[in-house]
Amino acid sequence: MYAGDFNQDGAVDGSDFLLFDPDNQNALGGYENSDVNGDGAVDGSDFLLYDPNNQNAIGAAVPNP
Repeated sequence: MYAGDFNQDGAVDGSDFLLFDPDNQNALGGYENSDVNGDGAVDGSDFLLYDPNNQNAIGAAVPNP
């Protein structure tokens, strides 16, 4: 299971960072889509899970209809 596809477009990429960064800058807490590790805070520890998936261009694998 991979994390970091905040906009749910099927790919972990830079467009997801555009959603993560403001949440991180504002130190959001609670149930947020950008709280990847589920600890109740959007912070650098979430980036540590997102970034490797972004670097490796992780995307969804779906069956053909």
